[in-house]
Amino acid sequence: MSDVLPTCQETRGMMTIEEIDCPKCGGVIELFIRDGQTVGESICDQCGFAIPGDVHLSLYLEEVAK
Repeated sequence: MSDVLPTCQETRGMMTIEEIDCPKCGGVIELFIRDGQTVGESICDQCGFAIPGDVHLSLYLEEVAK
């Protein structure tokens, strides 16, 4: 196995940073995502809308849009 490529376990545990448009005001929310779920609460700087930690982002945004 190559030392350059991460193992499956390392890849699963990696956190990514994602920026999305706030569903309330259109501002930018920076999110930390690991295994498809948010890590910690993320708050819009413009309106204060919060996305909680430990939620599946796409499912949460669908629910908010209803």
